[in-house]
Amino acid sequence: MAKCKRCDLDNLTWDREYHEASGKWRLWNPSTERPHECGKKKETQSEDPMSKHDRKLWKTAWNEEMDLPSKRVCGICNTDCVVVTDCPYCEKLKQNPCEHWCTKCGKHPQIINVVKK
Repeated sequence: MAKCKRCDLDNLTWDREYHEASGKWRLWNPSTERPHECGKKKETQSEDPMSKHDRKLWKTAWNEEMDLPSKRVCGICNTDCVVVTDCPYCEKLKQNPCEHWCTKCGKHPQIINVVKK
C-alpha cells in the first residue's frame, strides 16, 4: 500500500495499467476505484494565487513611491507627452491611440522619461 505525501491519505496503490499506457505513475484509490485526487493540492492553489517569486518581490522590492501616479515626459525638451490618435509611428505598429506625443517637439520622441506626478 502507498501513502500520499501531500494529504497523508494511505491505503492507496500505484496504477500499473496507467504506467504501462503512459509511462507515468499515479496513485489509485481502491475504495473509490478512481485515480487519487489530492485534496490538499486543490486547497493550496485556491488559497494563494501568487507565485513564490512574485511574493518575494512584493515583500522585498515594493516601495510606497511605486503606487504614485506617473506621467510620460519627452526626453529631449522635458515636456509632458499627450495622447493622440494619429501618431504615424504607432500607426505602423497598430498601437493607436499613442500616449507618447510631444506637443513642443511636434513628434513622437525617441527618448521618453517616466516621472512621478
